[in-house]
Amino acid sequence: MQAYEFELIHLPLEALAMQTWRILVMLIFLEFVVPYEAAKCKAAPKSVQNVHICCSAPMPNWGVYNRDCHNAGSQASCRLACIFNASSALQGTRLVQSQVRPMLERAFASEATIEVYESNFARCSSLVRSKYQELAPLSRQSDACDRHALFYSLCAYARLIFTCPEKMWQRNNKMCQEAKTYARTCSWPALKMFMKNT
Repeated sequence: MQAYEFELIHLPLEALAMQTWRILVMLIFLEFVVPYEAAKCKAAPKSVQNVHICCSAPMPNWGVYNRDCHNAGSQASCRLACIFNASSALQGTRLVQSQVRPMLERAFASEATIEVYESNFARCSSLVRSKYQELAPLSRQSDACDRHALFYSLCAYARLIFTCPEKMWQRNNKMCQEAKTYARTCSWPALKMFMKNT
């Protein structure tokens, strides 16, 4: 048998061995790494709820919408639904990102805060829509009105734990650093912990 014939016969076997090796590596990854990642995210520290302590970014002044929403009532879900609709930032249950910044510009005076919130809303848009059924039982806020606007707002606020402007962040607070580290690695469990306190 010629040498080149031997190579042709064994080439598929080598390819098969390589494929088998890749599958084996992937199984090892799934068996050890994925459970490790899940274990890291098991228990969110309560510090992820302390956004107001860790980040001094101002709260939105939704009072500027009182004229538009004076009949919306006092429930947060109803007032925010009205504000988002009055701003055209909500279409059904979908966030209209192009209208978020104009809405924020009325509620905030700080450009840095507007930019951070605008980015946070963009990140929260698909998350809230895809996880709405999981978020709904966690929040203690009334469901007197549809809560999509409320959850978009809470999610954007919760994300300040790791998007807070540097000058507003309590960098010397160990609890805040713990919360930021956890939220960066485990953003979904961190949001669920935050929602339980709202």
